[in-house]
Amino acid sequence: MKIKSSSNAYRNPANGRDARGERHRSGETGATAPSSSTVSLSSMSSLATMSNVGDIDTAKVEVIKAALRNGTYQIDSAKIADGMIGSVRELLQAKVG
Repeated sequence: MKIKSSSNAYRNPANGRDARGERHRSGETGATAPSSSTVSLSSMSSLATMSNVGDIDTAKVEVIKAALRNGTYQIDSAKIADGMIGSVRELLQAKVG
């Protein structure tokens, strides 16, 4: 599949300027797309990223890391198998229903 490049995709409709800051008239297309792009994230995006920080129990993560380093981390294969079987059951029920 080929994706056609158009300078219209880079144009800001609010001010009529493209990603390079050049002004274009409506319907005018550039010969080539910009060779590089710059992305800047708003402060709202950092808030969205930080909202998930509280979901991680960092104390538990540190305990697991220490157990892995010391070679004392115990893996409960029966619990893993039960979880996998439960996941498969959910997928099959979703597919049938």
